[in-house]
Amino acid sequence: MCPEFVVVDEQSVPLLVRIFFSSQSLFERSFRVAKACFVGFWLGILTRERLHAIDEEFYTRTRDRSREPNYHDMEYNRRGLWEWEERTLTEHFAECERLILIGAGGGREVLALLRLGYRVDGFESHPALVAAANSLLREEGFDTSVGLVQRDESPNTKTTYDGIIVGWGAYMLVQSRRHRIALLKQLRARTQEQCPILLSFYWRSGTPSASYKISAFLANMIRRITRREPIDVGDWLAPAYVHFFTRDEIASELSEGGFRLVHYSTAEYGHAVGIAVK
Repeated sequence: MCPEFVVVDEQSVPLLVRIFFSSQSLFERSFRVAKACFVGFWLGILTRERLHAIDEEFYTRTRDRSREPNYHDMEYNRRGLWEWEERTLTEHFAECERLILIGAGGGREVLALLRLGYRVDGFESHPALVAAANSLLREEGFDTSVGLVQRDESPNTKTTYDGIIVGWGAYMLVQSRRHRIALLKQLRARTQEQCPILLSFYWRSGTPSASYKISAFLANMIRRITRREPIDVGDWLAPAYVHFFTRDEIASELSEGGFRLVHYSTAEYGHAVGIAVK
């Protein structure tokens, strides 16, 4: 049997009800525009150093247990890998033994990987998170430690790794395409051919939404006046700096950094795997 469709006669809907739905739609559009203008204004006036300070303060405030996830919390950091992380390791890192992990946070991924038998060198740029990670590893009986590293940079190590992981969501926190590609090149120099790299990130569809366009337009108007490097469509504040990626952006940045994209998914959480090339 075919379902019955009810045709609504607009004239039969009370005027106040129609006004409500129209005003709700207008309010939501206005709110999105206002949020884009707010983000664009602050992306325009904040320097790279101030954006870093906001990021550090944001992750410091996750010590408040009312915030989820709490990257300083040992219970959270003992929870292990997410399903998509486990699946990616199984499919692309099966031949790896020694991993470098930057953006280690409070140690969740490092601990989980050590438990799986990997040899892991973890690094993090937030001093309080480094302390939390090392406290966690000591309590779990591991003699390895997470090292402190400069933001957006690979550690200066002479070790050659056969697997690279940029910690959960950390890649999208690196400001600007130029700095992200520089980081990928540094990591590529620590590896051999065929080495896999895992990135994870927020994503957007291929066509930029109006909000991203508005915020980028306003921010770059301000940045032209102050003679600062322009931001990219997809840059956002949530509330710290993040970049929302398209598949093409991920593929292009990996390529310029010395990797070939072999896997891209937005299931559960945006993530991609690249393979090191010549």
